[in-house]
Amino acid sequence: MNNTAGAALDLDDFTRAPVRRKLPGNDEEVSGVGAGTEVFQGSGRLDATSCSVGIG
Repeated sequence: MNNTAGAALDLDDFTRAPVRRKLPGNDEEVSGVGAGTEVFQGSGRLDATSCSVGIG
């Protein structure tokens, strides 16, 4: 696997799926967003120098 200098992820489908399934209650909200890695073989790390989240 090669290193990457940036990535973008559209969370729209991810956040709308529970709403379609009527899973969150009316008094619940998203309180955080996290990111990380899963190394399955060998070693690796995530070095993030900046992060942003846009809603809307």
